[in-house]
Amino acid sequence: MPVSRRRSSTVTLARKHLTFFRLHLAYFIAIAIAGTWILWGIGARRHSKISHLKFIDCFYLITSALCITGLASVPIESIPPGGQVVLMLMMILGGQVVTSVVPLFVKKQRYCDVARQVLAQDDRTRPSGSMKLRSKEDVWMREMASKKHAQHLREIFQEHSATVSLTWIVVWYYILVHLTGFFITWRCILGDASAKSSLESKNINIGFFALFLTVSSFANAGFVLVDENMTLFSSSTVLLLALAAIILLGNTMFAPSLRGIIWLLHRVDATRREDYEFLLEHPRKCYTHLFPRTTTLWLVLAVTGFNGFECLMFYILDWKSKALEGFGTGDKVVNGIFQSVNTRSAGMNSMNLADLSPSMLFLYCGMMYIAAYPVFLSRQYSRHYEAKEQRASRLLAQDWAYLFLATFFICVSDNKQLKSDPRNFTIFSVIFEVISAYGNVGLTLGYSCSLRIDSAPCTDVPYSFSGKWGVVGKLLLILVMFLGRHRGLPDSIDSAILLPEDKFYSMLRSQTVAQPDGSITIIAPPRSECTDLVDLS
Repeated sequence: MPVSRRRSSTVTLARKHLTFFRLHLAYFIAIAIAGTWILWGIGARRHSKISHLKFIDCFYLITSALCITGLASVPIESIPPGGQVVLMLMMILGGQVVTSVVPLFVKKQRYCDVARQVLAQDDRTRPSGSMKLRSKEDVWMREMASKKHAQHLREIFQEHSATVSLTWIVVWYYILVHLTGFFITWRCILGDASAKSSLESKNINIGFFALFLTVSSFANAGFVLVDENMTLFSSSTVLLLALAAIILLGNTMFAPSLRGIIWLLHRVDATRREDYEFLLEHPRKCYTHLFPRTTTLWLVLAVTGFNGFECLMFYILDWKSKALEGFGTGDKVVNGIFQSVNTRSAGMNSMNLADLSPSMLFLYCGMMYIAAYPVFLSRQYSRHYEAKEQRASRLLAQDWAYLFLATFFICVSDNKQLKSDPRNFTIFSVIFEVISAYGNVGLTLGYSCSLRIDSAPCTDVPYSFSGKWGVVGKLLLILVMFLGRHRGLPDSIDSAILLPEDKFYSMLRSQTVAQPDGSITIIAPPRSECTDLVDLS
């Protein structure tokens, strides 16, 4: 077999098995392993109560940050500054916006490669009706040329131009939200004398704290650089509302915000109006987080409805609860809003959740479970190639199976604690922690020494309930975080992540147009970043 043919077969086989899901999972596993070794090497800072971070805790923390969960198995303040920087980097690399924009860059680069290799103008005069191929691996382009699908080429390269515009929009969106969020967070902390004093007493740099908090909020990770989480700022109403807005802009309201920005640019920017119009009319051809108008409105209503219902129930069930003792009316209202937003995705808490009513905790449990469904269903209802009800039902059944098995095996692994410490190690606490990890939320009921039934020495610890689990239980929860982070991912046949050659073959399968032999004219977008496409005559 010729070397070129063997290489082509190898490439084809590799592309067949390297699905988007597998590449996404491999990306997360590789970064998690690298981050774990780095954090473990950094260890703990001097004078810490922990002599050195255990490897399992490093793996747990890195996975929690990368999967934007926010559960911690050690006090966050015990992690040295270098380790905190690593956690922040993990939150950036694992964030929804960053991981979703990677396919945009890949498609953009592939369009450029195709244009350079196949459609580059030959310096010499070519025979009539001929096309010079710069790479024999791009057989799909030869097929495209032979069938004379000029209209398909126009659509594909129009999509390329729109993809370039969309990439810049997402990048600037990411930068501006972070810069604005950092400035507001920094100013709010400086204006809160009590919070500022607390941070200074802990030797925490206010600027770095504000940056870390902004990154964590936008990524919906839930990590805060103090053991008290956001309870330290429960009276800072402006800060809580600003963080709630950043959390929404980074997750559930990202898609509506993006479409709103594109709609506004379509009205004011005439130079790229065709690109914006293409994005508005064909959103699912370009991006996994861009939906049609009706679907976007449905998503906004769903997010608003869920958060509004959660706020209402919070005010009804816990307005006079122990968790809100000492809060004024305004503080109660703002903390209710902040907590309802965080329960859906971010996992920060401005109060002790264990002091809330059982009914409210059960509602939180349900909200954490359905956290990903509004965006997931919006994605499914904007696709056309698969039965939507079948896809949603399959995900629901898969979720229940994962949650049941994870909870069961965790209970088995920590059966001794369930027997000896039944007030802390309750089945509901385990279920709450598992659902929080699977929903990548990060809320936890914690562990309280006052609930122990024996008189053994005990010290309250400011970290997640799962931090008290054994190694097997932590490993199982790490697996749950990975499963939760990868549920509802778009398939390899999702038009938003298809490469140009795959799109072309998809077009051929759906519509084969017989055209007479002769010359064709390929019309490129007027603003190509890669190259000017040529007139084939």
